[in-house]
Amino acid sequence: MFDRSDRLTLYINAMLAAFGIIFALFSGFFLISFIFTGCALLLMYDIYRQNKTAFTVTHLDKILTIQDSSGNKATETQKYSVTANKTGLSEIWFKNIISDGIISYIHINGASPAERKQEDGKTHVAMKFDSPVKAGNTFETTVSLNHQNAFTKTQETLVHTIDYETKLLRMVIELPAGSRAGFASLSRRYKGEEKQAPPPIITEHGKIVADIKNPPVGAEYCLHWDWPKTKLMDKLDNIFFYK
Repeated sequence: MFDRSDRLTLYINAMLAAFGIIFALFSGFFLISFIFTGCALLLMYDIYRQNKTAFTVTHLDKILTIQDSSGNKATETQKYSVTANKTGLSEIWFKNIISDGIISYIHINGASPAERKQEDGKTHVAMKFDSPVKAGNTFETTVSLNHQNAFTKTQETLVHTIDYETKLLRMVIELPAGSRAGFASLSRRYKGEEKQAPPPIITEHGKIVADIKNPPVGAEYCLHWDWPKTKLMDKLDNIFFYK
């Protein structure tokens, strides 16, 4: 979020603020030290404010529901709780929507996006506000889409890229009745490096749940899982020889 020059300025002002406090303690010039320290802290706050993303996502539930055992049909729901960090914003973009299959539709709060773009195989969609929002305004919104022929393999992945400052990302996989993941893992790609993240939980009802707190902007999280499919011959055996 902060580039190198901004980080350097923050560090310098932090040292100046610390120097002002020490100067006050040992010199007795409290007023001068207070003004010196206050200016340094105000500069630090201004840099922090300017580098915040346009919005902060306080909570995001990204839920993938696979509707059939072949993985041909699936729905994805992204439920956002958002706070605006700046005044005058007229729209919000939901970026980096991706699928290994076909996305048949994308809706925002049940309606078509106000604008839609394609870039490097990824889809970005926008929601326009009725009137410009003010800093501190909060709202909730839901992005929903359909995947076709996207999760047909026994080893699959759900991907999410962090576009805004985010407090909590929850990724959930709901498998069809009778299916259960044999294994699940979570990895993070950030600044050219890929690392394993704390493993997700497979609940007693078969859901796969991964909670990520304070993920860095620009990071890409990949939730992987294995789910053995029922073969056609096994399905026929179940039909004709079920006891």
